[in-house]
Amino acid sequence: MQKRVVVKLLGCFLFLALVRTNANAQKKTMKLQDGSLYGYDSGYVISFRDNLIITVVNETKSSYMLANFNYKNNAYSLDYQTNTLNTWGLGFDYKWLTFEYTKRMPWYTPDATMGEVKNSGFGFGLTGRRLAFRNFFENTKGYYLANTDSWLKDYKEQNGTYYIRPDIGTYTYFASLNYVFNNKHFSNNASLWQLERQQKRAFTVVAGLTYVYSSFSADSSIIPTTGVDTFPRSNNTYFALNSVGLNCGFLGTIPIGKQKKWFITMAFEPGLSRQWGQVTVENVGVAKAQKLVGFQSEFRFGFGYNGDKWYIGSVVKTYANLNAIDHPDPMSITHRFGRLYFGYRFNEIKVNSPFLKKLRL
Repeated sequence: MQKRVVVKLLGCFLFLALVRTNANAQKKTMKLQDGSLYGYDSGYVISFRDNLIITVVNETKSSYMLANFNYKNNAYSLDYQTNTLNTWGLGFDYKWLTFEYTKRMPWYTPDATMGEVKNSGFGFGLTGRRLAFRNFFENTKGYYLANTDSWLKDYKEQNGTYYIRPDIGTYTYFASLNYVFNNKHFSNNASLWQLERQQKRAFTVVAGLTYVYSSFSADSSIIPTTGVDTFPRSNNTYFALNSVGLNCGFLGTIPIGKQKKWFITMAFEPGLSRQWGQVTVENVGVAKAQKLVGFQSEFRFGFGYNGDKWYIGSVVKTYANLNAIDHPDPMSITHRFGRLYFGYRFNEIKVNSPFLKKLRL
């Protein structure tokens, strides 16, 4: 595992060195478009929308389910997590059309002490200058108890693994629509996909709506041992909650260096929601959950180099949904994505097809 990390870091370093060496040569061969053509104030954004862009992507993903309980003056915590998934793939971008596909490679061997995880997911978005829409779903099964030692003394030493629950599964659908207030200066496409480049530092407030559907299921109680007098909801085996909320946050990108091609980008978008759904309790039945107050958030931090032809970077994204914060026993489901990417922009494509021109391609 450590060798693969070293190889990745070494590869990134060599690639960055190559990018820097060829930076001046790139400037002579690439036609750059000022962002004023697309509604930005002149000098703030450079656009690469007319270039075919191919990106190599290495993505990692993991899921977390955290349950905190207070009962009889004692605090309890169940910290279930998934083994990390690692995938490689390709992305293609041209004008408004964006496509990316990643797949787990045969050479990837996850940590056996954390069990196997099954995952499927899909997402897409529309990123405009004023409006940004994003949605995805993640279906995950197979969790291990990260704080096994707190519940089962000497379990790891005796079994050689964490306490593993292959029956625990979660499903999340996340959708958000936000308005970008400083849309004359800040480029969301530069922050997210490097389809544009931020030439001057810019920050913006964003506000909008978020819908989250999250569910959790298990074959039996999530408590890893019997006979533990802990909390009233210890026998929950299923819940499904809908959340509709308002969110408000900020986005920002800071270009670095003389040519403003290095960058740091960040985002934080928290919000409160109204929740409703149902809960299933083992040996009891189904109970409705209504008029609950929830919390959701989106966090993103990334950095990299965004040249005229080559670009490379790394970004981490976290989506969290805290269920029923006004209840004494809340639960949260969090999805975390790590993305390492490097790509190349081909020169502007001349399109002669009337059909493709109608599609603005």
